[in-house]
Amino acid sequence: MSEDTEYKKLPVEERCVHKLWKARVDGYEEAAKIFRDLDDEKSPEWSKFAGLIKKMIVDSNALAQEKGLEAALIFVENSGLAGRTVGDVMTGIVQKCIAAPKTKTKELAVQVTLMYVEIEKHEAVVEELVKGMDHKNPKIVAACVAAATLALHEFGHKVIGVKPVIKKLATLMSDRDKAVRDEGKLLAVEIFRWIGAAMKPQIATLPQVTLKELEDEFDKLKGERVEPSRYLKSQQEKQAMIAETAAVEDTFNDEDGGAGMEEIDPMDLLDPVDILSKMPKDFYDKLEEKKWTLRKESLEVLEKLLTDNPKLEAGEYGTLVSALKKVITKDSNVVLVAMAVKCMALLAKGLAKRFSNYSTACVPALLEKFKEKKPNVVTALREAMDAIYPSTTLEAQQECIVEALANKNPSVKSETALFLARAFCRTQPTSLNKKLIKLLITSLIKTLNESDPTVRDSSAEALGTLMKLMSEKTVAPLLTEVDPLKMAKIKECHDKAEIKIKLAAPKKDAARPASAPNAKPAAVASKSKAGSGEPKPVSRPATTGARKVIKKPAGAAGGNGGAATVTSSKGTGKAMATEREMSPEEVLAKADELLPADILSGLVDSNWKNRLSAVEQLLGQIATFEAKQPGISQILVRTISGRKPGLKEMNFQVLKVKLDIIRSVAEDYPLTSITVDQVVNEITEKLADAKNGAVAADVLTAMAEATKLDHVVGRVLSFAFDQKSPKVQSEAFNWVNKAITEFGFQIQPKILIEDVRKGVQSTNPTVRGAAISLVGTMAMYMGNALMMFFDGEKPALKSQIQSEFDKKIGEKPPRPVRGVQRSLGGGDGQTDPDNECDDAADDEPMNLNDLLPRIDISPQITENLLKEMSDKDWKVRNEGLTKLQIIIADAKLIKPSIGELAPALAQRLVDSNAKIAQTALSICEQLATAMGSSCRGLVRILFPGFLHALGDNKSFVRAAALNCINSFGEKGGYKEFFENEMIPDALKSGSPALKSELWAWLADKLPGLPPKSISKEELSSMVPHLYAHICDRNADVRRNANEAILGIMIHLSFETMVRALDKQKPASKKDIMAALEKARPNLPVKPLPKGKLQAPIPDEAKKTVRGGGAVGGSAIAQKGGAAKAVVGDSNKSAPASSRKKDEDLDLSPLLAVNSLKNQRLIDEQKMRVLKWQFTTPREEFTELLREQMTAANVNKALMANMLHDDFRYHLKVIEQLTEDLPQNSKALISNLDLILKWLTLRFYDTNPSVLIKSLDYLAQAFQMLIDLEYILAENEGSSFVPHLLLKIGDPKDAVRNGVRRVLRQVLLVYPFTKVFSYVMEGLKSKNARQRTECLDELTYLIEEYGLSICQPSQQVAFKEIARHISDRDNSVRNAALNCIAQAYFLGGEKIYKLIGQLNEKDLSMLDERIKRAKKTKKPAPAPAEIASKPTSGPPQVARQDSIEIEDGEVGSNNGSDELPPPNEEGFKKVAKRSKCWKQRNL
Repeated sequence: MSEDTEYKKLPVEERCVHKLWKARVDGYEEAAKIFRDLDDEKSPEWSKFAGLIKKMIVDSNALAQEKGLEAALIFVENSGLAGRTVGDVMTGIVQKCIAAPKTKTKELAVQVTLMYVEIEKHEAVVEELVKGMDHKNPKIVAACVAAATLALHEFGHKVIGVKPVIKKLATLMSDRDKAVRDEGKLLAVEIFRWIGAAMKPQIATLPQVTLKELEDEFDKLKGERVEPSRYLKSQQEKQAMIAETAAVEDTFNDEDGGAGMEEIDPMDLLDPVDILSKMPKDFYDKLEEKKWTLRKESLEVLEKLLTDNPKLEAGEYGTLVSALKKVITKDSNVVLVAMAVKCMALLAKGLAKRFSNYSTACVPALLEKFKEKKPNVVTALREAMDAIYPSTTLEAQQECIVEALANKNPSVKSETALFLARAFCRTQPTSLNKKLIKLLITSLIKTLNESDPTVRDSSAEALGTLMKLMSEKTVAPLLTEVDPLKMAKIKECHDKAEIKIKLAAPKKDAARPASAPNAKPAAVASKSKAGSGEPKPVSRPATTGARKVIKKPAGAAGGNGGAATVTSSKGTGKAMATEREMSPEEVLAKADELLPADILSGLVDSNWKNRLSAVEQLLGQIATFEAKQPGISQILVRTISGRKPGLKEMNFQVLKVKLDIIRSVAEDYPLTSITVDQVVNEITEKLADAKNGAVAADVLTAMAEATKLDHVVGRVLSFAFDQKSPKVQSEAFNWVNKAITEFGFQIQPKILIEDVRKGVQSTNPTVRGAAISLVGTMAMYMGNALMMFFDGEKPALKSQIQSEFDKKIGEKPPRPVRGVQRSLGGGDGQTDPDNECDDAADDEPMNLNDLLPRIDISPQITENLLKEMSDKDWKVRNEGLTKLQIIIADAKLIKPSIGELAPALAQRLVDSNAKIAQTALSICEQLATAMGSSCRGLVRILFPGFLHALGDNKSFVRAAALNCINSFGEKGGYKEFFENEMIPDALKSGSPALKSELWAWLADKLPGLPPKSISKEELSSMVPHLYAHICDRNADVRRNANEAILGIMIHLSFETMVRALDKQKPASKKDIMAALEKARPNLPVKPLPKGKLQAPIPDEAKKTVRGGGAVGGSAIAQKGGAAKAVVGDSNKSAPASSRKKDEDLDLSPLLAVNSLKNQRLIDEQKMRVLKWQFTTPREEFTELLREQMTAANVNKALMANMLHDDFRYHLKVIEQLTEDLPQNSKALISNLDLILKWLTLRFYDTNPSVLIKSLDYLAQAFQMLIDLEYILAENEGSSFVPHLLLKIGDPKDAVRNGVRRVLRQVLLVYPFTKVFSYVMEGLKSKNARQRTECLDELTYLIEEYGLSICQPSQQVAFKEIARHISDRDNSVRNAALNCIAQAYFLGGEKIYKLIGQLNEKDLSMLDERIKRAKKTKKPAPAPAEIASKPTSGPPQVARQDSIEIEDGEVGSNNGSDELPPPNEEGFKKVAKRSKCWKQRNL
């Protein structure tokens, strides 16, 4: 019997692999117990069993196998290493367990399988189960199918990918084994539950009988709601939070009435096919044949290819699309046109998003072809437009849509409007910005008023659908001009419209953290709904004359007659009033009613003094009129200007007061462009008046602020150049110059350009100087783009303009001080909070270059030119490109409508002639400059060609491609480059040169792009290629791929990239992980969210830690009530929310001065609390630290930040402690052990920023301790130094250097013999770099303090050091040799005796090292001298470097466990003892 149980003495790991099955059973059971007790998934205990799990589950003994599966289940559920075992374990489960004879074994095998899915290894699980479905044993096949069905049922199709499984259905359901067929049927039904009809094409090949059975089962599932019953570990916490608001979620999700399965795109279940390689070689030749039947044969072949292969692989389809487009637009045979349109629709469906490269060229042609009346063609065109739309957006196609709506053919207008209606049904509201909506509505309103009833009905349908999509509140304000009858039709279409997509859920308010400040009352919160959009008050320049500011109520411009109405004004971003122009008789009549008779008679008096008295009297009464009175401003202004002498007044005093009256009216009353137009010419003329020119300028400024700046500027400059007076012209330019600096650049540049060019060409030097000065001001806002309009000027004039440019370029434009506050209120002071929010969202920075006048070059892009560009003779192609260069150069700035040029250029980018390709690239760069930001629309067509050129074997082509890409990025942004997987496709199939150049470009550009500006899905699809190229054979590819890691990591995060490693081969994982770790320290630290700079302060925990009673008992009791006072105060305030607010605003010092540190030392030495020793920090250590900090009265806010999980709060703590360090040194000393303990926890964090900042703070703190001549207590040193030494082997140089620096400082405040012992312990590490650094530290310690520092003895120490001479790591060997060589110089030949026996190889290496070192080392003194030197070892005077507690001493202090606190005298005594050591070491 004793022999049978002998195995129980063996370790558990050995029992698990014992040859006796009973021993293995016992080992598995014991392992399961260990797994249950481990509460840390990262515990090193797990690693002992990670390699044994695969053996447990394939045990040859049935009972042992069952116990092994039980242990494996617990391991997978709780261990952090479980993910590494999924491949081997799942292979074993499929082969040996899933179809085992014992029922419990099968059940456990399925549970382990599902647990692997739960820990997010679902892809590997599905892969193994699919492999099992091909097994020869039908029982294994049936079991694998059943397991897959169960996993899908519990986790859903978003976790268990159905694509690999669904391909097996046809094979499974035609299997000869009935069990397999039955399980296959259940799997098919389960798949249908989740994805619906999308799976039907996959089972279409099954026999009709089987299909009928399945259809009957499918019918039973209709309307059934499916939800996962089990979630991944990462989803479980989130799901728990969602469950709390389940009712709300269900209400929202049920709005569409659909409670059944979630439909997915059937295309996602298909594999893409490359049809380009399957097309006949004579396809394009046949398509050019004159005989229509041959052209038809060619299209039939293409149609069959596209029908048989619905999903297409990415490729270069530009030539095919161009050929189809040519048939659609040029062919006269409607049958062929219909076939070509159908092929294009199939092509668009097959390529999906990838068709976007060609959609810009195809959509205009298809819309134009709607003029065809044949029903089969029109139907095909509709289907093609609907197929293309998912690959593009309405914003990208807005120009051709607007153009089609303005077409002369009613059919084109009608079908375009119907296409818009269908497109609106499949568009998310968020993708339609305000500018686009206004543009489309404006065009549709025009077609709504067409004479053709079909066009009107189609337009009404489009507008009604848009109203249904965007809400009536958004669209109705833009339909004010529509008559009631047509509006009723739009409302009818609105009611009938059906939105066919599920609209994105509105954003809900996230749950506030516990520490978030209380929400403001709703009334206050709604005061400024646009957030930071409201500008701060700004100072404005004073205008002449005093005026009374009147705050007018809303609707000041309401009424009849000349009443002003509010219309939108884009120029200044505010509402601009309009009104009816009154007749002179009507103005006279209303003036007689409004103004006293004496004023009216005085205005026309021949005596200037009477006129002056009248206008002064009127100026005094200006503020008293009713602002709501209709046409008040027009009556007053026209009365002043219309009654002779009006503004032709000869007396300067009277004229000044008249101008002041007009200015006051403009500032205090609603003013319209009608009123402005009545007087602006006369006021402009007064700019040349020597005495009243400044007053006239102020009047123009006030009118511009009341209406629109660009309107007033246009009228002023137009009148000035109609005059021959140079004075008027120069002063007009001066006023415009000043107005731009005050208002900002709110003028359309094309209004100014022509007039400014006239001004700079003037023969009058004053006018010319004023115009050039205005050009300089414009250059501040518009940049160098403005200079191109003056390229044709004479050299002398051009140099003057250039010198003015040089003064202003780079200068920051002044902040606008006019038009700011009024523009917020809109003309009448009323704002709609919702519209205000929309405006804030839509007000994007305006690119002023886009406003410059541009030339449409599309008429010059003739068919002959395109033929030349595609000619077989390279010389002809080159001539065509040269002509194109001249066209673009002459135009300078061009419109984005360039016809068929983009596809033609795309073909030349991949030209076999390198010079042609280079010329095409330079033309593309020229296009980007000439087109401005609109060039982004060409990226989808041209970027694949740029990438092809980037991989060319000629350097000049690569350089041209890089310049071209950068030009497009600078002008149009980089967002479009990261769409449609263009970059991943290039990385997948490109040459080494392309990969190298592309990764270098990405490494340069990605870090500087805003995080949310590019698609994360696109970047994620690049990651597999990145990992493959990190291990590429080509050195340049490897280097540049490594450099690109940081840019991608900034956008995706380190954790996401680590998760993507799971699919890599084990051999490459190590190198990739090392590259990721190397890039990680350079990640920018994300700032804490605004309002979350303080971590939530948790309620005081009552959880006790093992042996921690002394902290909660005697320590707190002896504090004298400090902690109780805090608790008591907080309990006094009744409302919990106010108490929480008081805690959040804890204004106490960060660290308090107290005497509790001695008690903590006693508790630790008497084993009342845990010793601060661990390999990885566990929860109980954190709780212990929390209790000790609470007892020490550490600031609650600081403590909450310290113990938060987010590293950004830790950075905040270090920043606060660093700021607090100089003025609070005593508090730091009182709590030094707590701070050091908290910092040791940070040593185990993975964030390098926290680690480096921690070491910087430690350096400052220890320097302060050195200056104060403080000596570390024993618990302070023992709880800190061992953990510090763990980081001395860190892979980052900054960390290692920081650790060395801190360790040198520790030697001045802690016994170096103890430091030596801790460093010796560090030699046991498995990390070679740590062993190397520890040996280097030992070398330093021996050199500085002599041989007597060696602990526990010289012989033991040197034997351990000598053992590393034979280490397999070269750096460790060198460090060990250096250390012993250093000892040899101090101790001589006796070192050989101390190190003991060495093998011949190690001894020869040591001898060689000592010989070499002697050449650069001074002769060593004799051993006797070394022994006699007092500085060779620690001083004989006992150094009280820590507080030693003897059993007899404890309790001698009046029965208390607490030692007396250190006082000033104690510090001085310690200082005297340590002074000599400090001098020696420094």
